[in-house]
Amino acid sequence: MFDIIVCGAGVAGFCAAVAAARMGMKTALIEKYNTPGGILTVLGNNSIDQFNNPFRKENKMVIAGIGWEFVLRLHKEGYARIPDMNAVWENHEQYGVKVNPVAAAKIMDDMLLESGAELYYGQSLADAETENGEIKSILVTTKQGLKKLKAKIYIDCTGDGDLAAFSGASFTAGNGNGTFQPGTLRYYPAVNAEDKILNYGDNKNHVKLNVTDSNLITKAEIESRRMIFSEMQKGAKIMAVAPQVAPREGRRIKGLTEMNSADYCKGTVFEDSICYTYWFVDIHRDNEPSYIKYIKHENTPTVRLGSLISKDIKNLMMAGRCISTDRETNSAIRVKSSCMAMGEAAGTAAALAVKDNIEVKDISVEKLKDTLDKNGAIIPHKERSFEEMMRR
Repeated sequence: MFDIIVCGAGVAGFCAAVAAARMGMKTALIEKYNTPGGILTVLGNNSIDQFNNPFRKENKMVIAGIGWEFVLRLHKEGYARIPDMNAVWENHEQYGVKVNPVAAAKIMDDMLLESGAELYYGQSLADAETENGEIKSILVTTKQGLKKLKAKIYIDCTGDGDLAAFSGASFTAGNGNGTFQPGTLRYYPAVNAEDKILNYGDNKNHVKLNVTDSNLITKAEIESRRMIFSEMQKGAKIMAVAPQVAPREGRRIKGLTEMNSADYCKGTVFEDSICYTYWFVDIHRDNEPSYIKYIKHENTPTVRLGSLISKDIKNLMMAGRCISTDRETNSAIRVKSSCMAMGEAAGTAAALAVKDNIEVKDISVEKLKDTLDKNGAIIPHKERSFEEMMRR
């Protein structure tokens, strides 16, 4: 019996599991790949965006905590390239922290094991048993067959919202009418072996992708490889491709509150705002330009605790791109630094609920914010300078 089970070891699940385990919780982390990190380490996008709001006059850093600790550990070893977060804005991509995916996975392993979390790599979530609005157990696939695991609180960090869907939680998928943002299959060209960072990936190979349907996923994977092979026949020097098309959009689980783009773009701070997020509205579309709304002011968007808690399943939380938002907001909060911040918030909230023997919806928001602040995360109205964070 675990206190907390986190499903999905992308950057959100990584931070959630470390946060919970560091607070003394018996924590399990379930991951379908044999490697943590998700899109950062497995699917070819090695840029972590975006820890700062460049339009703030001072104290531009708005996300820190476990995610930034991870970046600094990589940077110390020479495997993360941190840009000047105080530089004048030209484009958002200039602020991305580029990391070496192999080193990133290793440092994630280290931090997870140091925290005391139990790791279940290469073991996919198969189903969830729910009774009276509560998850009683989950089934995961192992080389020994199906294994049943139980916890007091579960956190869905699968990105696609698989745990929530299996448990019967309500959700919206894509635009609600069968349309999803296209996925990307990134390929790996020849690289300079002396460059520790290894700037992997390519962002040109978009393919239609519906992550809620396995048969449609199969078709998308086949089509994506045909597209890459066609590029090779035209002379492209390609060493390998990521093992899967990287998704941008899946299920959005219905929470106690639903974040909306009007509040997001204004940078509204709510009573239950427990961390910042910063990226622009960015909905990719098939065969036409992306739909974009930039946020060029110092009011920084926030993530609400109510959007991390399922409205249907009382012991289910979410972190990452499957949290409760409208579609425009979802296209902005899906970037990695934001997922790290909400992962840490969800893991910390779950740990506080277990310690106090209460449901997550009943925890004190102020207690949660105080705990996050003491643990090094940034909460609304306590931004930090780039110089301070580089000294950590």
